[in-house]
Formats: sequence, C-alpha cells, structure tokens
Amino acid sequence: MRNKNLILNYVFLSCLIVLFLNDHFFKFQYTSWLTGKLSDIVGIVLLPMLLTYLFPKLKENSVFAAGLFFSFWKSPFSESFIKWYNLISPISIHRVVDESDLLVLLLLPVPYFLIKNIKALHPFSLKKIHAFAVLLPTIFVLMSTSPGYRYNYLSYSGNLAFINSTFTVAKPKDELIDEFKNRNINIYKDTTRIVNKNKWKYFDMVNVQQQNLHNNKAIFRIADDSIKRLIVREIEQSGDYKIDKIKIGDQTIENIQFYMSKDEKTGGTYMSLKSMTIEKNLREAQVERKLRKVYKKLLEEEFKKF
Repeated sequence: MRNKNLILNYVFLSCLIVLFLNDHFFKFQYTSWLTGKLSDIVGIVLLPMLLTYLFPKLKENSVFAAGLFFSFWKSPFSESFIKWYNLISPISIHRVVDESDLLVLLLLPVPYFLIKNIKALHPFSLKKIHAFAVLLPTIFVLMSTSPGYRYNYLSYSGNLAFINSTFTVAKPKDELIDEFKNRNINIYKDTTRIVNKNKWKYFDMVNVQQQNLHNNKAIFRIADDSIKRLIVREIEQSGDYKIDKIKIGDQTIENIQFYMSKDEKTGGTYMSLKSMTIEKNLREAQVERKLRKVYKKLLEEEFKKF
C-alpha cells in the first residue's frame, strides 16, 4: 500500500518548490555554482521518496535505484536516450554532462533515513489533500525544461547543441551568404547533417535480392546514379549550413551548425542555431554564463550586423 506521507511531507514539498524555482527562475537570474547544483541537490532527495511512493516494494532500496539512474543520466551514455525522447515527446528534456554533479550522491543517506523513518514525518505532512494533487505537478516539474534557449553540453567534447535558438536577420539569404564570403568566413552546406537527416529516403532506392540470402552473392542492388541525384538535390534544397570558425571580438567559436531560410513575413532570413564547439570540461554554471552573456548574444548581434 502506498504511503502518501512520502510525497506530502514538508521536506519533499520544499524540495519540489526549490526545484521548480531554480530551474525556471534562479538559474537564469542568479547564475552561479550554487544554482547550477541546487536542482541536483534537491532532486536526489525527493526522487527516492517519489520512487518508493510509486513502487512501495522498493522501500529504502529506492535510493540505490535513484543513484543508478542519476549516474546514467549524468553520463554520456544517456545522450542517445535523450535524443530519442525529444523526438517523440512534446516536452523536451536536457542536461549538462558534468562529472562533479555526481558528488550529490553523497546525500543519498538523507532520503534513506527519511524513508526508513517515514512514520516520524507524519506530523509534518499535509493531511487534507489527495496525494494525486502533488504527484501530477511533481512529474511535470521533473520533466519540464526551463523557458528560453535550451541546450545539451558534452563536457568531454565541448559540443554545445541547441534545442531552441532562433532569430531573424534583415538581409535576404543570398545577400547574407555573400556577406559571409566578403568577410572571408567559410560558409558551406552541411552535407553530413543533410545526408543523415534524409538517409531513410535512400533505403527506399535499394533493392533487396532475397534469392541471395542463402548464398555468397550480394543481397543489395543499389541504383548509384539515382541515389546520387537525390543526394545532390537534397543538398541544393537544404538550408543546413556550417561555418568552421568565426571570431567575434576576443571569442573564437568553432563548428557552427545552423539552418537558414527566407523569412516570409519580413523578407529577411530566418536562422536557427543547431550546435557549436566551445571549451571542454566546463561546469554547468560556466556554460550558462558563456551561453547567456557571450556566445548567444554575440553570435546573434554579429549576424544582425550583416
């Protein structure tokens, strides 16, 4: 039987409120080491209690499940899962790979003690409210992302991938490309990204020779010329571009991937940043500062000068 005190006690509710405020306000208004770690600190306390409420048989073992999940979430191994999830879910999720975040695992004895002594929290729990009224907001808070520009940062490679970063430049697309070239900025079609986005189309042009499945002959027959024409056409029509390196003030940004197309409303150019490479091994607070105060602002302002 589920014990509603696990999610109706003041410790759990306080952690939930702090998590929501930090992810949606404090991180952006007061960027620091503390706000960068605060969500992990309160999250590692409330997650085991939530797991025990949902799966009562876990009891105190939920702290081990929470620890394993947190370690996976904060590792590069979760990258593929996050990309897959964001493709199918209307609510995008993100995280920064920062090994120092794993230090919050040292706090797992706190939820262990609370779960083991949950009866002691009965006087410090809400009595006249249904657990579902807290459970639903909890799930949304844990799944929701902060408003504004979102990103995934891989500390071991320095890759900064944007989820939602768009703006408009007054000049038409052709003039903008000419301006890049006049400034000796090497801009070109991002063929790797274009091919990867459309590779499912190429499989339809491959004929499977089923009669060769049980012998040593080739089982695929490929119309090379047809696939080549399709790839060339996709590249010509695509708005995916790449810049190897651009210097803005005293900052150098590399491997900038972005999409641009005509803005039908203004006649200018719609641009959407996809990713770029910055320094490796930055902590979350450092990434936030560079993204908010340097890279995003400088990159947009530089493009808008064109």
